[in-house]
Order: sequence, then C-alpha cells, then structure tokens
Amino acid sequence: MGQPPPSQARRHGDLVSSGWDDIGIFHTIATSGALAVAAAQLGLSEATVARRLKAFEARLGLQLFRRAANRLILTELGQALAQDASEVAAATERFASRARAARASDSAPVRVTATTSISLFLTMHATTISAAAGGVEIVIISTRDKLDLARGEADIALRMSKVPEQPGYFAQKIGRLVQALYVRRDIDPATAPIISVSRDVSSRIEEHILEWAAGRPVAARVGDSAARYESVRSAGAVSMVPCFMGDADETLIRLQPPPDKTADEIFLVSHDVSRQRPAVLAVLGALRELFRNNRARLNGQPAPELDTARLP
Repeated sequence: MGQPPPSQARRHGDLVSSGWDDIGIFHTIATSGALAVAAAQLGLSEATVARRLKAFEARLGLQLFRRAANRLILTELGQALAQDASEVAAATERFASRARAARASDSAPVRVTATTSISLFLTMHATTISAAAGGVEIVIISTRDKLDLARGEADIALRMSKVPEQPGYFAQKIGRLVQALYVRRDIDPATAPIISVSRDVSSRIEEHILEWAAGRPVAARVGDSAARYESVRSAGAVSMVPCFMGDADETLIRLQPPPDKTADEIFLVSHDVSRQRPAVLAVLGALRELFRNNRARLNGQPAPELDTARLP
C-alpha cells in the first residue's frame, strides 16, 4: 500500500498530538457550558482557556462549539466528541485512583464507611476487626453519603441499598439488619410518646410505626437509629431500634417481632483500586467473619419473650 498524502499524514499527526490536557479542557468546557466556569474549575485564566480551545479546534480542523451570549453550545459533532471525552476523563480518573491506592503504604489505616447504625455495630467490634485483620488500624466513617470508592474517598463500604454496578466494584451480601419496636421496661407503651422517622429516611419504618400507633400522635421524628435508641432508653419513648442494640439492653423490651418489610440487606462493597492493598483484603475478611458470627443478633434472633400483657 502507498503512503498517505502529506496533507493527510499531517492531519493524522495533528489528531494524535492533541494531548490529554486539551481533551480535558474540552471536556470541562463541554460539561460547564461556559468559558468562565471552565476556567475557574481548571484553575486557569479565561483567556488561556479560550486560546487553548481555539488552538484545539484549529488542530482538529473542526468546530466543536457555536458561540452564543455568555455560553458555548456544542455542535452536533462536538456532542459526539464530548461523549468520547467523558470516557477519557473517567479513564483518567480511574488511572489516578489506582495510582493513589498503590501509593498507600500497607501500614496506612483502612477506611470503612457505613450508615450510623452499622457504624455503631462496627465500633462495638472495632478491636475484634483489627485483631482478626492482623492488627490493621481501621477508620470508621459514619455517614449516609455514599462515598466514592473508585475515587479513593474510602476503602470499604457497608451499604444497604444501591450497590454500584460499574466495573471494578465487588459486592457481597453478608447479612440483614432488622429493627423492632422497643420501650423501656418501666414505661407503659400505651401512654409512651412515639418517635417516628422522616419518610425520606425510611418510608417503610415510618409506615410501620404509624400503623402500630393507630392514630396516636407522633412526638418527634428522628432519622438516626442510634438517636432513636437513646430516645427509648432515656426519654421513655416507643420507637424502632435495630435489634442488635435493643436486645442487648436489659432495660428495654421488644413489643413485637421485627417486621420483614423494614429489614435491610447488608452488602460489603469494595473496589479494585483499594483491593490491591493486603491490609484492605485482611479487613474485608475480618468483616465477613464478624457479620457471619453475629448474623443471629443482627437478624433479631433468637427473639426475646414478648411482654404480651403490655401490648396496646
């Protein structure tokens, strides 16, 4: 086969020489829609971003944007290339995440993120987890926010919904978290104040509490399960409490069996950017063992005798 014409060869060279930085600038402009916003995100001057974009379009021989008042609008071809640029940006971030994970020393703490109730359970067994993992230091991050493992915001997550399906994630169901209605032994549940939850926290728990209340007023709504436990223990209220907490407290009684509809499945989630570290793998193994050994407690079994004489 013959060599391509010089003009075609030059154009191919121009396309190849369009570097990562230029694609990143194009991606930032495409997602922000404005030079000023893109410049702020990139930490560059607006003039520099405009010059780089103009040079990028010149090298490609393509118009990527239509200029409008105070904004840039992607051309049809620009929209297609913006999708490719998004994939490049995602691949670049994965590369950076893997590099960050690889740089972490094996003695660095392993960060585990979980909701408040699971974080409390982990805290109760923190020394057991560390010992089972060979003395690894763990950091428990209690938050309802779903920290991004691929970006290195945490090393391991314990989640009860929306397990990531993107490539690189590993998820395993390791148990269930059940809750039940509890009251203090010296309090009459028929007259005790009722603590519910906000619907945006758990509509299932809210519906169950309101069904049990049978029209009685709700005194307050508390989203945090550990705080609901404290309201039952200290304020003499009736509320839903994780069974591993309520059953372990001899001052409380369970008013009825835990309803299946309010139970949550617990998933152990990790990502291959942190699984490269032996310490992370060791903590994953310790967590599997912990939840296996405490499956009955988390699942509310064996159930204590219900004080049926005091049920409303």
